Amino acid sequence: MDIPAINRWADFWRYTVGVNVIPAVGVTKKPLVSWKEDKRGNWQIEPIPKEIHDEWKQKGMFRTGMAVICGKVFHNEDKKDLYLCAIDTDNKKGIEVMHSKGIEYLSQQTLVEQHDNPNKAHFYFYTHTPMPKKSSDAVNFDIVQKMEKDEVPAIEMKGDGTHGIMYCTPSPHKDGSNYRILGVKEPVILDEIGEVVNKICDEYSLGKGKGNLVPIKVLTEDDTRVLAGSNRHEAIMRYAESILRKYPEMEKNVFTEVIKAKNNLMCSPPLLESELEVQIKCASEFISKQIQDEENIRRKTKLIYGTTEFWNVISDYIKKHKPEGSYVKCCDCKEEIGQIDPFNNNHKGHKVIIFK
Repeated sequence: MDIPAINRWADFWRYTVGVNVIPAVGVTKKPLVSWKEDKRGNWQIEPIPKEIHDEWKQKGMFRTGMAVICGKVFHNEDKKDLYLCAIDTDNKKGIEVMHSKGIEYLSQQTLVEQHDNPNKAHFYFYTHTPMPKKSSDAVNFDIVQKMEKDEVPAIEMKGDGTHGIMYCTPSPHKDGSNYRILGVKEPVILDEIGEVVNKICDEYSLGKGKGNLVPIKVLTEDDTRVLAGSNRHEAIMRYAESILRKYPEMEKNVFTEVIKAKNNLMCSPPLLESELEVQIKCASEFISKQIQDEENIRRKTKLIYGTTEFWNVISDYIKKHKPEGSYVKCCDCKEEIGQIDPFNNNHKGHKVIIFK
């Protein structure tokens, strides 16, 4: 497929379906741009400006694939009050439970896409409110075996920009084929889709609820396995975040080796090295920002001079920043405290903040 034709597909997802679409490498499922923390905007919750979309087209960046960001419809005026919800089914049973009449029928009612594997499919719907996220249930051998035998459906749902991305038509897949739309090219409005998925979860005792995230405790267990198509990327990234939180002083090279070992143990098959690098980078950036945000909150929060909490915060701040000069201000006296001295009681009991 030539670049003009590929760009028309990028325009289709942007202007017809109406959501943000970003360039990606479909085969390895790797975004080519930052869609969470781009300096120009957060594309999870903000519309991608036309000039940026056109820039990506002009550079031919969509030629290796593209991914849509579910959630708010930004770019189709007729559908501006809607949200795009995507259902990702990863086995035959998952497709079967979507409708008793089968995928052929559904593809004539709403937008459905597949690559050459007939047991996997994406179903798209519009809703008036963002649907809750449902993550993969493939977290241990028992449920994985049931999914492989088509005894329970392998199904995920994304209904908001923060839930992740969907690699879409005409992106290439690692099996050598390309995603393609089977029937109609417009998602149907179905506000009941969340309830449909809930009923499926109830019938097969699958996880549901807020995010349906696998508990970190489960991810840390040695017998936990996450299969391809069951969001190995999310699982390994959350595990990496937990390690960074638990061992903040761990050396970078040691941390990387720990995550590589977990990838080989938990992910079946393991993520490619390039994919793993992306997850490690995302986890590191997320935790770094989280810690910085927490520190900013602590600085703005009024502490009581002389309390145990005050000295703990001061000790941590000195260890991290090695400040020179004044860095604490007394809110009661309206002055900077030149030297923090545990034997100086001039400001004891006063409310103070860290201002640097």
